[in-house]
Amino acid sequence: MRVHVSGAVLKEEWLEVANFSTFEDILPLIHLDDNADVDKIHPTQIFRHLDRIIIPHIKEVPCISLNHATHEELMTLTGIGQVSAQRILDYRMQVGLFRKIEDIMNIKGIKEATFSKIKDHICL
Repeated sequence: MRVHVSGAVLKEEWLEVANFSTFEDILPLIHLDDNADVDKIHPTQIFRHLDRIIIPHIKEVPCISLNHATHEELMTLTGIGQVSAQRILDYRMQVGLFRKIEDIMNIKGIKEATFSKIKDHICL
């Protein structure tokens, strides 16, 4: 039988599988992308001929924009309190927009340790 896989895959395709294959049986045949959330599909779910399997993407946490975030939004970042958040706002007013996320380390009190904790949660 054939099933169609799409969504968070490297290649959308039709796969030849045994009759009444489960998702657990089919999973090794699917070329997943890095954002695939296979936990959303039950491993024992049975598929039939011409079924479509849509692999969902992991929902990403939106990033906090260094150039547009409010004081309160900046304070949601690990290691950024009231003082550091205000320094970021002051930097934007005095120097201008951040050109790269690493520029946050130009702020007094924000160094490599803090940056490494927040780098995956910030954007320009």
